[in-house]
Amino acid sequence: MQLRSVLAVFVGGALGTAARALLQDAVPEWWLLFAVNALGSALLGIAVATLTGSPAWVRHGVGAGFLGGFTTFSAVAVASVSATASSGGWATVVPALPGIALAVGMLAVSLLGAWAGLAIGRRLRHRIRPRRGGVA
Repeated sequence: MQLRSVLAVFVGGALGTAARALLQDAVPEWWLLFAVNALGSALLGIAVATLTGSPAWVRHGVGAGFLGGFTTFSAVAVASVSATASSGGWATVVPALPGIALAVGMLAVSLLGAWAGLAIGRRLRHRIRPRRGGVA
């Protein structure tokens, strides 16, 4: 990875983390986790589809940098374990259901966001760069 890419990831990560931090005071924790991860997954899908052919440092800065700093999968892991621990521990499956439900729900919402983002990004790419011989 070139120095330009490393710097783009550094700057993008700082900006993405700052954007998430600004939302933390305005949105309840559970909603924030779902909203940020669904939005981040959708934006990553759009970026992957539309930034094809862009310089590597741009793709790294937007993807791994900004959106990596913006999304909160580590927070989902901690919240899932906390929900399980606060519901009675690991002794039986039933107390673990809140944590499992949070993790599965977050995965589903994030996958749906990524799918939607890729679909939107592909449409945007075709409008921005029409196919040869076709009309935009």
